[in-house]
Amino acid sequence: MAKDYYQILGVDRSATEEDIKKAYRKLAMQYHPDRNPGKEQWANEKFKEINEAFSVLGDPQKRKQYDQFGTAGTPGDIFGSSDTRSTFEDLMKDFGGAGLGFDFLDDIFGDILKGRSFSFRVFRSGQGGTGEVPGGINLEDIFGQAQPPPPEVRYEITISAEQAVKGLEKDLARHCKKLKVKIPAGVKDGTRVKLRNARQATDGQPGDIIILVRVK
Repeated sequence: MAKDYYQILGVDRSATEEDIKKAYRKLAMQYHPDRNPGKEQWANEKFKEINEAFSVLGDPQKRKQYDQFGTAGTPGDIFGSSDTRSTFEDLMKDFGGAGLGFDFLDDIFGDILKGRSFSFRVFRSGQGGTGEVPGGINLEDIFGQAQPPPPEVRYEITISAEQAVKGLEKDLARHCKKLKVKIPAGVKDGTRVKLRNARQATDGQPGDIIILVRVK
């Protein structure tokens, strides 16, 4: 694994979903640049790191893939899942309640904001200390359904009938990087095994790797 996301969030590998959410929100408040005067650049990098970790561990499916294959994520992935996006929205309320700014988020998520007429600067502290968005804007509309899926790569693996019954592990090499592919027992001809966001590890960019299993 390129990074230990559990270590970044300071939780055990057996941590519950709630433990992971609490750890993320606590660290996000700690590393907000307004709370680190003179060390804003360092705080931004730490914020990116914990967002990347939470974007994977905060999503049950991505966490399962990470535990099996060690696939990585990006900070912007936090908007791609309702599980992590809703927690980020709660975090923004935490920022508003603490009187912390949102401007720095434009730099954190600069890549995902390209081509979108949106800025986190539209957020302001609302009544009751919550983060409000003028004009009824919501993050799901901007980053959820409107977010195009990252490109995927497809490979084909041929195995014997005996291997299909027992299941096996095979190494996939791509750009001089190795990924371990687990083929489950009882797999049928034509089954597709998805390595979620595995292109982050092999190509340095988001995208799944799809393995088509052929059984002789």
